[in-house]
Amino acid sequence: IEKSAVRTRLLDNRSYGLREPYDTANLRKPPSLEDIASANRKNILAETFWISVPARLACFGTAYFSFPYATQLLNSFVTMQPDQLDEITNKFQPVVAILYGTFVSLTLSILYDRQRKIQDTAANECALLVYLVRTTLSLFRRDINSSIEAGQCTADQIRTLVGSSRGEELMLIMYSDPYARIFDLVNEFEETADSTTLQKKAGLIATARDTIKELVKVRANRLSDEALALPPTHFLVLNLLTTLILIGYIISTLPTSDRLGAPSNESSLIFGILTTTYVLFYNFANDLNSPFSGVYQVRRSTAATHMLEAK
Repeated sequence: IEKSAVRTRLLDNRSYGLREPYDTANLRKPPSLEDIASANRKNILAETFWISVPARLACFGTAYFSFPYATQLLNSFVTMQPDQLDEITNKFQPVVAILYGTFVSLTLSILYDRQRKIQDTAANECALLVYLVRTTLSLFRRDINSSIEAGQCTADQIRTLVGSSRGEELMLIMYSDPYARIFDLVNEFEETADSTTLQKKAGLIATARDTIKELVKVRANRLSDEALALPPTHFLVLNLLTTLILIGYIISTLPTSDRLGAPSNESSLIFGILTTTYVLFYNFANDLNSPFSGVYQVRRSTAATHMLEAK
């Protein structure tokens, strides 16, 4: 589980847009609404199978048919009287239910807030990136080499956003930061330009520097939010609380079982529904913990639109 969490934070590719519009063969192709659609993933079936009807039926059937065996197993260990057993379960179950509800609320709040922040910061970064492209093209209008270099920096950053892992982006920042390279081009232009040109381009130079400064901050916030995945321990606690609730339900049905410890069909039916609901929520929370895969993903149309504008 820990290796999976590290892979998600550093090695798995993110996608703030489709990669195909930026391929060499499509560079001169005009953008369309199809280019801002959600990314197609080869393993989409494996990521979304948990929400399908067959998966829920399989979970319900497994819980329904295993409930009598679980009841008989616990019945062989429980020796106290039914009234004493009811008194214990009545005190035990509400406490666990309250703790479970609080933990569930905290989990949803963290994951929803993280996904919203990632979506907002990515959209802001791409909007600022377009503004920087227009500023640098105006600034380097008569310097073709600087224009090409600034465009290449923009292309490198877009390529990183549409099909690169967080670890690869961190390495790119350390060794060849696109924003730092554009900043160096602006400084070089200021050092080599004559006084007349500097007077005309002073506003563009100041705008470019301010935009780069803001881009670096927004990118840092995005990378920080991408790393805030819930640790495996969080889901372990969630599983333990779920197990305690289900065990409490099994114990509460023991007084109604027959002499052989077999429960009623109604008890098995309710146990199957409870188990399916808890498993569905666990998969739901686990899906939210991976914002670029599964059912609940970051909405990327705004970010993709700005990157296509920059293209």
